[in-house]
Amino acid sequence: MLLLDKFLNFLDKRTADFGAQYKGFGIFGAINYPLCYFILYYIGSQTNECFIICVTATALSLPLIFVHSWPDKAKKYLNLYWFFTILYCLPFLGTYMLLKNNISNEWLMNEILGIFLLIFLADWLVFVLLLALGMTFGYLAFLSLGQEIIISSQQPSNIMFALYTYIYAIGLGLIFSRNKQTLYQDKLQIMKIQAGAMAHELRTPLGSISLIVQILKMQIPALINGYKQAKKINPELEDIDQDYIEKAPTEIETTIRGAFSIIDILLMNVKGVLDEVPKEACSIRTCIQNALAAYPLTSAEKQVIYIDTSDDFIFQGNELFMRHVLFNLLKNALYYIKAANKGEIYIRAEKTPDANILHFKDTGKGMASSMMPYVFERFYSKTQHGTGIGLAFCKSVIESFGGKISCESVEGEHTTFILEFPKSLRMAV
Repeated sequence: MLLLDKFLNFLDKRTADFGAQYKGFGIFGAINYPLCYFILYYIGSQTNECFIICVTATALSLPLIFVHSWPDKAKKYLNLYWFFTILYCLPFLGTYMLLKNNISNEWLMNEILGIFLLIFLADWLVFVLLLALGMTFGYLAFLSLGQEIIISSQQPSNIMFALYTYIYAIGLGLIFSRNKQTLYQDKLQIMKIQAGAMAHELRTPLGSISLIVQILKMQIPALINGYKQAKKINPELEDIDQDYIEKAPTEIETTIRGAFSIIDILLMNVKGVLDEVPKEACSIRTCIQNALAAYPLTSAEKQVIYIDTSDDFIFQGNELFMRHVLFNLLKNALYYIKAANKGEIYIRAEKTPDANILHFKDTGKGMASSMMPYVFERFYSKTQHGTGIGLAFCKSVIESFGGKISCESVEGEHTTFILEFPKSLRMAV
């Protein structure tokens, strides 16, 4: 079971880094493979095996269209199903049909197109694994049915040309797949550089403003006292809002602290460095309290947040990283509440026999069902100023703690993030 979990985590990581076109490929498969069979039927080259293969490919593709409706328990195996489906539909099916049709030009072209489609669906490592497995299983399936390639006297040159074209296509596939992965890493590196430069440029003036605020806090009481004395001497002196002036430095400090928090969130999301973070026993109640105290919430925003940590629990993690997970969830929830002009935030800790769970729910705008399969993908964002790295960061952090995060949403009603943590040997405080 542990080996299976590690394998599933490997697939989830490859998918999170590269992305997965579940619905797009599902629609493609549901249309392409029935169409392929009927074309073969009308030209008279269909067989029973062809019918079974096409029906199986269609049946595997259809569930991917409705992946957002999968039950939570099934979603654990989503990426295993995803990679199995593209393995079967592309390299396996293409190799088997190519051999069955005596390496015909039509199926050679089909196989090459399948290779190039696989490039866009998987990163270079998964591309190599799926292509090797698909070709191997396709060949073994062909042999297991007692079939053999019938070569005419005029065909050897065509076979050599086919072999050259096949190898050429695989080579191009490896190059382009690797280049796409490199472009992804370059994009991430550029974001790190830009985030670091922006943080530096913003922290300098914010630090200067913070020093000015400290001076104001020391000088304002004397200025207010002088104004009061002057008002006694000259009652006609223009009135000022003393309460506002006294509170102004504190308000500015809150704004500055909020700006620093946003900078920290951005840097943490982009840089990550999860492997270097030490783990320790953390209280979920303490993490939530500290996160809400540090986040720059307005008075109105504080009024819509409801917390239930009566079921406090201990988890092995890092409080700083957990705080930034909560920052990201808060930021998103407040964005959707503002967009909907309604809603509240409910944060609830729960202990179950199998896991410790944190429910983070907002009743704002909700998300469309089409977004659900992609919410944790890096660089995927539907918000106006989003970067698509916040929720991907949250997923990486929770998984580094040995847990998992999932999302449920009904458009117009709510969005709920469910964070599951392994049971700790220590009792909750």
